[in-house]
Amino acid sequence: MDLEIFIKKHHRLVFYGAWFAMNLIQAASTELLDDEAYYWMYSLFPAWGYYDHPPMIAMLIKAGTLLFPGELGARFFIVIMNTATLFVIQALVSKKNPLLFYGILMSLAVAQVGGIVAAPDLPLMFFTATFFLLYKRFTDNMSIGNTLLLGLNIALMLYSKYHGVLIVFFTLLSNIKLFAKYQTYLAAITALILFAPHLYWQYNNDFPSVQYHLVERNATHYQFAFTTEYILSQLLLAGPLMGWLFLWAAFRHRPVSITEKALKYSMVGFYLFFFVSTLKGRVEPNWTVPVFVSLIILCHQYLIDRQRMQGWIFNTVIFSLAIVLVFRVYLVMEMRGASWIKKDEFHQNTVWANHLRSQSKGLPLVAVSSYQQASKYWFYTGIPSYSLNTPDYRRNNFNYWPINDSLLGKTVFALGRYDPYILNDSVKGKGKEYNGGAVIDTFFSFPRIRFEDIKDVVAVNGNLTLTCTVKVPKHYLEIFKQAPYSEAIIQIGIMKKDTVPEYYSSVVKVKELTTVKTELNLSFKIPDRKGELHGRLATESRIRNQPTLNSVTFPFEMQ
Repeated sequence: MDLEIFIKKHHRLVFYGAWFAMNLIQAASTELLDDEAYYWMYSLFPAWGYYDHPPMIAMLIKAGTLLFPGELGARFFIVIMNTATLFVIQALVSKKNPLLFYGILMSLAVAQVGGIVAAPDLPLMFFTATFFLLYKRFTDNMSIGNTLLLGLNIALMLYSKYHGVLIVFFTLLSNIKLFAKYQTYLAAITALILFAPHLYWQYNNDFPSVQYHLVERNATHYQFAFTTEYILSQLLLAGPLMGWLFLWAAFRHRPVSITEKALKYSMVGFYLFFFVSTLKGRVEPNWTVPVFVSLIILCHQYLIDRQRMQGWIFNTVIFSLAIVLVFRVYLVMEMRGASWIKKDEFHQNTVWANHLRSQSKGLPLVAVSSYQQASKYWFYTGIPSYSLNTPDYRRNNFNYWPINDSLLGKTVFALGRYDPYILNDSVKGKGKEYNGGAVIDTFFSFPRIRFEDIKDVVAVNGNLTLTCTVKVPKHYLEIFKQAPYSEAIIQIGIMKKDTVPEYYSSVVKVKELTTVKTELNLSFKIPDRKGELHGRLATESRIRNQPTLNSVTFPFEMQ
């Protein structure tokens, strides 16, 4: 059969087959991003929830690593989901022009290169696409079967990433008549029942994800760059060359069906929600990835009858593919010794990990304030690693995993910023990077202590006093009776805006915490500084001047 005839007859098989194959090769030959390694750590500790995200990404990585080793295993089901998402999106397009559809996809660089990244965004995008497909069926026929399937899909969206609730909210907003249908509530109840295990996990762990996303992640002050970076990043995400056209066309398209109206409301709502979110902190570009379902469909529908604009896409698609090809080649290139590299997550990970393993003589790694280094070292060496999160950093799932308990009293290798007193062993990083390291014996830190309900904060003439509730895991109480752990002191990190904290000690030691919940009065001698300050309570660790973060940030002023 003539090749041209075969391609015309089986264009979908050719396009999706090539798309899948290209991403599969890329996934197997590209080293992990920092966050991918962290999500791989999720898969080592199966749970109904994690500090940063729901468990879907952990399940997918776990399933993939049971089939394949290394990077391919971590990304295998992500690659499948990426291809399947595009297939579902095409099914949602009412007026079809396959050539235009493929042209749009090939102009979206992020849809191609980003299709290998093992992160929660891809599962959310997939279940967003299936949500709208099921929503279309649901509005056409509100049968019990369609209702239950819609509820199941909503639960899967939420298990992927919390942003899925925005898709549901804006869809309901686009069709308020749904509130008069009992099937709507049946779908909601189904989703709630299926999502209940995760909610129970949150309850058992004092809702850490809520605390992190709504409180701890907020910046201490607004920066205009938060907003400008958000706008520019969304233009780039939509396409390096034609992104502006896709966004303009999608916003211009007038919905002709209930489903298209829901797509439009979701797209506009998502962009506006995160635009407003820039007022309280930096918005990561990938947070709007689910919008691509709406963007692709709506811009396709607008452009389908506009031949001139289609020409712009077809005339530039070769350049978009060239940009993607250059980036694909860059991802798999050997970058060892490239002096111009300062921070490159995709390269030199194996080289770095092997060098560190040799220097540390295979000891377990304690990375100070770096879940990225701890995760990547474990992935590329198989040696247990732990992130000691200090007040200069943030809490993450290393505060919940039992890794820290397994290292208590053992000899470890600590890695962090160079310190002439403790971390004074120069450790080669990537490119021109160097860190400080040291062998630490009798290691300890207590990440699961929680200082909560911090109140009555009074700062006068260099004296700071406060009251709080201290929550301690039951198994810690026996540990606190043993030396040297018993002598660990409760400390505070003080900073002004986003500066590096300075640490000051109280007179209270952890051995005085004898119950799982204690009301505590703390006092500290700190410098007499004017202006707003921020504090974070911590407990002393075995590594000097690197205490373990145990509270949220609280503001105060010296009187």
